[in-house]
Amino acid sequence: MKAKRFTAKNMQQALRMVSDELGPDAVILSNKRLGKGVEVIAALDYQEVANEQQQAEIDRQLTLQQELEQAKQATGKIRQEQPTQAMLERTDVSSTAALKEALMGIKEGTIAQSAALEAVMNGEEELKQSINQQTSTMNSAEAEPFLTQVSDELKDLKNWLVSQQGNAWNPNRPLSWQQAQIWQRCQDLGIDPSWADKLVSALPEDDDDIEKGWAQCLRFIAEDIPLAENNMLQTGGCFAFVGPTGAGKSTTIGKLAAQYVINHGSEDVALITMDNYRIAAHDQLKAFARIMEIPLLVLEPNGDLTALLDQLADKKFILIDTAGLASQDPHFSVQLSMLKGAGNRVSTLLALPLTSQARCLQENFEHFKPAGIDGCIFTKLDECFSLGQAMSIASVTRLPIHMVTDGPHIPDDIHFPNAEKMVRLAEQMARMAQARWQTSEVSSAMNNNFMQHGV
Repeated sequence: MKAKRFTAKNMQQALRMVSDELGPDAVILSNKRLGKGVEVIAALDYQEVANEQQQAEIDRQLTLQQELEQAKQATGKIRQEQPTQAMLERTDVSSTAALKEALMGIKEGTIAQSAALEAVMNGEEELKQSINQQTSTMNSAEAEPFLTQVSDELKDLKNWLVSQQGNAWNPNRPLSWQQAQIWQRCQDLGIDPSWADKLVSALPEDDDDIEKGWAQCLRFIAEDIPLAENNMLQTGGCFAFVGPTGAGKSTTIGKLAAQYVINHGSEDVALITMDNYRIAAHDQLKAFARIMEIPLLVLEPNGDLTALLDQLADKKFILIDTAGLASQDPHFSVQLSMLKGAGNRVSTLLALPLTSQARCLQENFEHFKPAGIDGCIFTKLDECFSLGQAMSIASVTRLPIHMVTDGPHIPDDIHFPNAEKMVRLAEQMARMAQARWQTSEVSSAMNNNFMQHGV
């Protein structure tokens, strides 16, 4: 038995080397992926079979090799077609695989050598016109099925092209290659696909400079992020904070109250808590209120929030803490009705933890939407690795961002948002994530290589 080891960039090249070296009767004994390619061990005059599984693998490899050789021969025939041949013969166009292979050749830098392929690239309607010219000598019974078949296959081909580089969320409007690359970068930022589609569609389709288009897209993102017009620490008001458990509502209230006390004194600040459902739910706010020497009022279950606000009519800055209840909790609807009962006297802000996944943020918005959300606050910026998800929620729902928190320290770690800075930070996070993944892949490949060599 003659066995030999082959290394190549890909499996197709390796199998071609095996065929050239050992001939069509060679048997693939094993294959594995290396850092920059693949390794194949093949043998000639191989007789012994260890088990049925190994025999099945050998048969599969041989079948694959035969299919590759057939595909190679078919591709060569397509590329040898001359422009002077009939524009669309049944054998040329009736096979979707042949069209796909030809277009792949074009993408790899080859030149289309038939008017039929040029017509495909120009569009379905122009292709139909060309076909009509070629089928003018046919009778209607012959031409109609032919045109229908070609039209169906072109639709299939169009869908295939869209899946390769178009917009998967709107297949009826494929993107240009440059737009598709920028759309993918938006996904790396964590941008919602529907918002990314809106951003990319505003870019010019004929601009070949991807970096220029990307910079313009980042400007669009910053311009589309809604920010609160006024700083609540300057204007004051009555704000109720809603959000899931652990979103940072109580800590954010403590930061805001402390900042206001530092800038304006403690006479005009008051706290209200509606959280009567957790053990020791009031302890944190009680500690804040005692340290800052401001009043803390507790709203009992089924209490009247309006009456409580009347007691604090002389206060300019009132912050209301709520319980992060699930929608199926019977107390959740009670809490929402109390907030609704206060009417326009209370502005409801949704706390969005930046550490949550996009779907979780969407569900949080839908969960607390009946309370009448007037804006949002981004929390836990210091713990997150992607900003795109939360920015997408704010943009799609048009919720103004009032504040951003980036740490546990009180009264620090809370800031008025800046859209341009957030977008730059989101891009930096995406680039760092890409670098980490690449480093991880290299490290994994090196470890695998060391293990193979017993290091």
